Amino acid sequence: MTLELILFCSIFGLIIMASYTLGLRNGQKLAKKEEIIMPNVNPVSIVNKQIEKHEIKKEQDLLNIMMDNIDNYDGTGAGQKELPN
Repeated sequence: MTLELILFCSIFGLIIMASYTLGLRNGQKLAKKEEIIMPNVNPVSIVNKQIEKHEIKKEQDLLNIMMDNIDNYDGTGAGQKELPN
């Protein structure tokens, strides 16, 4: 219990120090009338990009299976792969 509490307090302290440092830096920029640029991190766009990549990969895999089936065709069903639904 004591070790967990010490670890938790240490991590919490580091988070507070990081926030304080970021606040000081942004405060200095405001005092000097400089522009504060926030990172453009939009979780929705990140998820949409991952979904799009997954869909493209599924289409590519399907096309690869079809091409393999065409290459392996010998007039019978031997060597043919099943297409996923």
